[in-house]
Amino acid sequence: MKISMKYTFILLLLAFFASNSFAQKKSTKPKVKVQQQQKSNEKPVEEKSGNFRIIESEEARYNGTEEEMVLFFMQNIYYDSLAVRANAEGQATISFTVNPDSTISNPTIIQKFGYNVDEQLIPIVSRLKFIPAQMNGVVIRSNHIISIPLRAYFH
Repeated sequence: MKISMKYTFILLLLAFFASNSFAQKKSTKPKVKVQQQQKSNEKPVEEKSGNFRIIESEEARYNGTEEEMVLFFMQNIYYDSLAVRANAEGQATISFTVNPDSTISNPTIIQKFGYNVDEQLIPIVSRLKFIPAQMNGVVIRSNHIISIPLRAYFH
């Protein structure tokens, strides 16, 4: 009895695998919709593409080159004698909001440099002029993050 159950089980397994290997696979290709050509005096028919909507956007950017912005920071930051003696080097990261009128608001230091430099960065960032972000041609408020390379050295 045990032998016949083993053979029955093996035969069932073979039959199962054999039926799956010969089964037809479903096509994963999307069906193509054929459009009819419209007459020139007819209005084009809008096709809805589900829940998708195309949004064109442009990020806020500094009104100049990146090098000019870094130079602006270099010219306006004062390093104390402790930072100069230590040859302090690194970067500070600042987050702020670029308003539709190109002004800066809510500057926040994310990564500090130290040596009393961080307190100087907020008024300097507030003086920067940015080209505001746009979405679908409308000027919008946006958040922006910049990293400023800093190096204290003796002149």
